[in-house]
Amino acid sequence: MLKAIFLCRFAQSIWAIAASAGLSASLSAQPIKLSGNLVTGGDVVSSAVSPNGLFAVFIADKDADGRDELYSVRLSNGVITKLSGPLVTGGNVFSFQISANSARVVFRADKQTDEVFELYSTPIASSSPTKISGTLVAGGNVETYQISADSARVVFDADKDTVGVNELYSTSITSGAPIQISGALASGGDVQSFQISPDSARVVFVADKDTVGINELYSTPIASSAPIKISGALIAGGSVERNGLRISPNSTRVVFVASKDTVGVNELYSTPITSSAPIKISGALVASGDVVATSVQISPDGSRVVFLADKDTNDVLELYSTPIASSTPVKLSGLLATGGDVQSFQISPDSTRVVFIADSDTNDVFELYSTPIASSAPIKISGSLVSGGQVIAFQISPDGDLVVFLAVKDTAAVAELYGTLIDSGAVIKISGPLVTGGDVFKFQISADSSRVVFIADKDVDDVFELYRVQIGGGALALDIDGDDQVLMLTDVLLLTRYQLGLRGSALIANVLGPNATITSAAAIEARISASLAVVMP
Repeated sequence: MLKAIFLCRFAQSIWAIAASAGLSASLSAQPIKLSGNLVTGGDVVSSAVSPNGLFAVFIADKDADGRDELYSVRLSNGVITKLSGPLVTGGNVFSFQISANSARVVFRADKQTDEVFELYSTPIASSSPTKISGTLVAGGNVETYQISADSARVVFDADKDTVGVNELYSTSITSGAPIQISGALASGGDVQSFQISPDSARVVFVADKDTVGINELYSTPIASSAPIKISGALIAGGSVERNGLRISPNSTRVVFVASKDTVGVNELYSTPITSSAPIKISGALVASGDVVATSVQISPDGSRVVFLADKDTNDVLELYSTPIASSTPVKLSGLLATGGDVQSFQISPDSTRVVFIADSDTNDVFELYSTPIASSAPIKISGSLVSGGQVIAFQISPDGDLVVFLAVKDTAAVAELYGTLIDSGAVIKISGPLVTGGDVFKFQISADSSRVVFIADKDVDDVFELYRVQIGGGALALDIDGDDQVLMLTDVLLLTRYQLGLRGSALIANVLGPNATITSAAAIEARISASLAVVMP
């Protein structure tokens, strides 16, 4: 009886600790390899987490060195499925996108003919790829593509009908019946770039459609060819930048970068998505100043635009925020060290803050900062760095609470993965130990903010594999058997047995979950030890 009471009370205390644990517990779980065994010489090249958080999709030369194929792995149990099917000799998968409903994966590959790049769609959990780009003219290729937010259509640009002439096409995500939607182009003209509106109704694109060499901005319905010009009149020699196009979350406005009023000076404009009434929103620029076309973002609530520009001092990139339909920019980045610049930024999901990388305090030492979106009050959130250290990249979690960042922070020349709160500098390493010479390469936070999937040569130097680590919720730190759940009859029972002194086979006998990914007694013991060290220091 006393033993039963102890077990019950211990289980209850563990459960309560897990439920109430803060940042430290939520970031304490150990990374788990997802990519399985790789052929000698094989590496994971790229990866993404499905929006529903159930799968990771990745490209790897997993089965044959030098042949990049497409795979999905179920995060709960590690089951891997090859999605791309057979490839022609010399064929490879080059890129992929996951639909917003997480049902399908669209990928670009020279799957049927070597060096002929076509577009395919397959269910995320099975291999039945369908070509959706239709027939290409001899010598034609698909270049870029995007899935609509409603997961119904795919838009792509390709020299599908005429070699060397990129036009815009729209097709169902499940069948290959593309229609051309960019309309007639001037002889020698091309579609340069495009975006689908968030409501999946329209496509906005940049093209030298009317005059060769002069890029302008157009909007057309997603499933028909009725383009209208929305960039307004350009000064002689002016042009819309191909990488400066953004659509507001409510699909009503388009923000774009163009040398519209002054030749060679890129400024920021906003216009309705279905009419040509552009207004300049970047304000006055210093002589020779420009807005950086690749560094423009609209806040998730659609109210503001944040951008990088050498607006006040030529060749000094600083961070600014302005309302989407008026020109009242505010500098966000504060004072910079001599020679300092802002490098990159992201707006928080609740549209209240902006996180950015800058050598703000010391020239050429790039650190991580957070500031309100409409005022300049930046705080450093990356903590101290080793000599020669740098913050390399970061992402804000979809729930807006955490910032995960890649940095050379603790060990010179070693890139590792860290997490911190968005408005403070409490930093915790989340990538775990790395083999000598190992580094984290790329990462992504899942849509539910519960985990990070990352590529690293973590176990063997120069062999890049795929891992996941839990970051969301103290309870996930106590997922002992790695099935993405904390259950009384598996994880809590394992903890209880461990506290009673059971080890080896006696610890794990008849208690692991059916979807457990951590199954050896030694691994279970190490995981329990690490978890208890955090939640019960």
